[in-house]
Amino acid sequence: MDNIATLSTFAATSFALMNPLGMLPLFIAYANQLDGGAQRWLAILLAGTVFGLTLLFLLTGNAIIHFFGISLDSFRMAGGVLLLIIGIHIVLGNSSKTAQELAVGVNSNDFSEAKAVYRQIVVPMAMPLLVGPGLIANLILYAGEAHGKQDSMLLFGLAAVLLLLSILTALILASGQVLRRALGDVGLTIMTRVLGLLVAAIGMQFIITGGSNVVVQDIAPAIIKLL
Repeated sequence: MDNIATLSTFAATSFALMNPLGMLPLFIAYANQLDGGAQRWLAILLAGTVFGLTLLFLLTGNAIIHFFGISLDSFRMAGGVLLLIIGIHIVLGNSSKTAQELAVGVNSNDFSEAKAVYRQIVVPMAMPLLVGPGLIANLILYAGEAHGKQDSMLLFGLAAVLLLLSILTALILASGQVLRRALGDVGLTIMTRVLGLLVAAIGMQFIITGGSNVVVQDIAPAIIKLL
């Protein structure tokens, strides 16, 4: 029963932090030159990347962070800078235009078109938007709990939840055609610019939160010790 409650909480918090519903309009903006089949392939590729990244951080996240000697706040700030730059490009129309040109330039099949756009948008879509610092911290926290209990079944359950969430993410992103038809070209362009601004704002929030935590947890105590 304890494991079921833990897995339920993990699934809820991970889905909220991943927020594929919130990323759906941005996915449509990037993939608006692709037909339905190519969009579905693109959704599958992104969801597969999300599963690979989340599984990697679940199993080795804490070790990776300690190996490189970085903190989650440093990771958060770096992701924030990246999101800020990408958000500015989206507002100016540069990122989505490049993705459209790539999609138009590949005519072989749906999978090839999807791969061309995937290479362009895997950053920021897969990381740090879907797999961001908050989700990584959540993964490390629950992995630490499983290791602390020496419960391999709990760790397997966490991995299974991540697989289910990745499949759900693929289904949500693949449903983008419905929203695209509802918005139309003009509505999609407007939403793209608004979402670009939101991505930039998320980046700024990452920077502010990470910087504040560094000041409170590292710099302020060091100054107090000197006094």
